[in-house]
Amino acid sequence: MTPRTAPGEDFAPRPRLMSRLLVPAVLLALAVLAVVAVIRLPPLLACGGLGSGVAERGGECIGVTDGSPAFLPGPEELHEEYRHIQSLIKEENDRVARGDRPSVGIALISTLTPDEDGPLSPEQVLHSLQGAYVAQKRANHDAEARLGDPGLQIRLHLANAGKVQDKWEPVVGELTGMTDDEAPLIAAVGWGLSVRDTADAARRLSAAGIPMVSSVASATGLNHGEIPGLVRVTPANDDFVRALAEYADAREDLRTAALVWDENAVDLHVSTLTEAFREHLGDRITSEEPFGGTTVTDEYRYVEFFNIVQNICGSGADMVLFSGRTGNLHDFLERLRGRYCDERPVTVLFVETGPVIGKAEVARLDGAGITVVQASANDPRWSLEEDSGAPKGFAPFYRAYQEHLPGEERPAVLADGYAMAHHDALMTAVLAVRSQYSERRGELPSSAQIRPALFQLKEANAIEAASGTLQFPAAREGDPGGRPVPVIEIPDRGTGHRVYHTPLE
Repeated sequence: MTPRTAPGEDFAPRPRLMSRLLVPAVLLALAVLAVVAVIRLPPLLACGGLGSGVAERGGECIGVTDGSPAFLPGPEELHEEYRHIQSLIKEENDRVARGDRPSVGIALISTLTPDEDGPLSPEQVLHSLQGAYVAQKRANHDAEARLGDPGLQIRLHLANAGKVQDKWEPVVGELTGMTDDEAPLIAAVGWGLSVRDTADAARRLSAAGIPMVSSVASATGLNHGEIPGLVRVTPANDDFVRALAEYADAREDLRTAALVWDENAVDLHVSTLTEAFREHLGDRITSEEPFGGTTVTDEYRYVEFFNIVQNICGSGADMVLFSGRTGNLHDFLERLRGRYCDERPVTVLFVETGPVIGKAEVARLDGAGITVVQASANDPRWSLEEDSGAPKGFAPFYRAYQEHLPGEERPAVLADGYAMAHHDALMTAVLAVRSQYSERRGELPSSAQIRPALFQLKEANAIEAASGTLQFPAAREGDPGGRPVPVIEIPDRGTGHRVYHTPLE
């Protein structure tokens, strides 16, 4: 008699049946993993490999590193210099990590993969990295630099948000997650572009309590007044234009102006610069000429200024208020040289962090009767000579630059002002951080405690930065007070090279 099957036994799978079911399931899982690997691994492997902190996004290596792997610019001829400066930053970070002194992290967030068609040139970004590195070395090794207690060491993280800073979200997410590290991220510096993405990213960091020191982003309102915890070492566009207005007031031949302005709404630099020109020189504007700038987009294109130049000639304006990016300025000047009213001289007023006209261009401007008057964050005449007009903090910075980057010549320091700006931004953050470290007798401060400390950097605690003495009184809402703003006349007609100082209130 056949034994009766136990209840439920008819439904139990046989061992062979179990194998038949399991093998397809395993194969399916492996196939899914393979597809995921095909999708996810190439972006990760393309930019330094797994665990590098960097992934490929939209053709750029985006993320946060300690200097390795290196972020590289578009032009291959600069790759070695980029690798070199980032290897030096990693070497210093590794030394700090091996040491027995406490340390904190400060991130340099900007566009670190530039190309020739972007809003920041590869040379400007290279100088930015160099300036930040010099500030890190001074902070960690030079007791005479007066950068607070060197017992608290500084690690410098490099955060690439893309060439137009539009890929900031994963980067900011990673930075906010670093505030609980053994060496916690305690501040951020940088912000190379005044665009809406910068403002959005800064608001996200602000909400996370991370204080920020902007280096060259000059859009009016891109400060603590709009984004709590954000200060900057560069003058605001409103300050730049006040300096240009003083220059124009001193010249009786500059009575009427044509405003040539970039109508790109996402570019906060040009939109706030246009507003400042209208506010401080509006009574002289007799015509306005908008154009569509594209230097803060992924694709740069030449802007045809022929009709605009024709209209300027027809208006009879003595000066042009150019509210645009440097790339568009050069296109405009090229067309302006061929204007039909070339018998009449014209003065072009412009704003930029550092010098924008090369020596080879000066003679061409002179021959065409064009004078470019630039409100700048530094002056190319500054040197180690006592009568050069350089700020008190310039010489120590310059000597440190030569010490830590031997072989780098003076033109690299002053070529565009970006080395000084990023040095000064990191210097400001370090002073604020270390003041709270000393206040708490060696206890690591939180990022929330750094924010109010930024506004204590004034009067007796003013910063002797490379670009000038900086103060941050509360009334200035994060913009530097008492800061020099050189006004540079190119070619030098004997009427320029004035220095305006930003107000303290």
